[in-house]
Amino acid sequence: LRLDATAMVGDAEADEEESQVATNLAKAAALKEEGNEAFKRGDYKAAMIAYHQIYMYVHGFSETSGGAGASSSPAGLPWSPRKSVTEAETAQLRSLKVAHFSNLAACHLKLGAVPKARDCCSKALALDPGHLKARFRRGKCLAALGALDDARDDLETVLRADPENREAHRELRELKMRLAAQRRREAKKFAGFFDRLVGEAADGGPPEDSPDGGDQSGSAEQSLPREEAEIGRDWPILAEIGRDCSPPHSASA
Repeated sequence: LRLDATAMVGDAEADEEESQVATNLAKAAALKEEGNEAFKRGDYKAAMIAYHQIYMYVHGFSETSGGAGASSSPAGLPWSPRKSVTEAETAQLRSLKVAHFSNLAACHLKLGAVPKARDCCSKALALDPGHLKARFRRGKCLAALGALDDARDDLETVLRADPENREAHRELRELKMRLAAQRRREAKKFAGFFDRLVGEAADGGPPEDSPDGGDQSGSAEQSLPREEAEIGRDWPILAEIGRDCSPPHSASA
C-alpha cells in the first residue's frame, strides 16, 4: 500500500508538471499573438510589453528530454519546474524564445533603437541560426550602423535560403551602392596620399636647367640632402679646425 501511494503521488506530480508546461506554452503563444496584433496596429510599445512577457513563460526549463534534473526556476517567474521537458516541448519553447527576441528587434527598429534591435537579432540567431527574419533584421541594423560588410553577409545569407525575398534584394542593392561609394572614396583618398608622396619626392630632386641661363647659385647645395648641405656650409670651419689639430712639420731639412 505504501508503494502504491508513493506511485500515485509521483504520477500526480508528473501530471501537474506536464500541465504546467502546457499552460506556459499556451500563455506564451497567446502573448505572441497579442504582440503581433499590437504591432500591426502600429502600437509598438504595447507589442514590446507583450513580447517581453513571453520570457516569463518560456525561460527556465531544462532543454534536455527525459529524466530529472531541470534547473530551478528563476526567482519571480511563474513556474517551478522539477523535471526536463520533452523534445517536442523543447522545440516549442525554443521557437517562442526566438520569437521573443526577433519580434522585440522589430519593435526596436520601428522605434529607432538600432543597437538594441541588432542585439536582439543576435540572441535570436544564437538560438536558431536559420531564422531568416532575425537574419534580415540584423542585416538592416548593421547597414544602419555602418557595418556594411557584415550587413552584406547577413543579406546574402537570407537570399541564399530565400532567393525570392524582395525586401532582401532591395536592401542588398542599396547596400552595394553604398559599398561602391565607400570604395570610391577610399580609392580617392589613397590616390591623393600617393600623389602627395610623389610630389614631395619630386620637389626634393635635382633642379632642372634654367632655360634663360639665369643665376644657378646655391642650386647645388639645394639639390643635396639636408645633412650633406649642412656639411658643405660648415666646411671652412672644419678645415680651420683640421689645420689647428695637424701635427707640427719636422725640423729636418
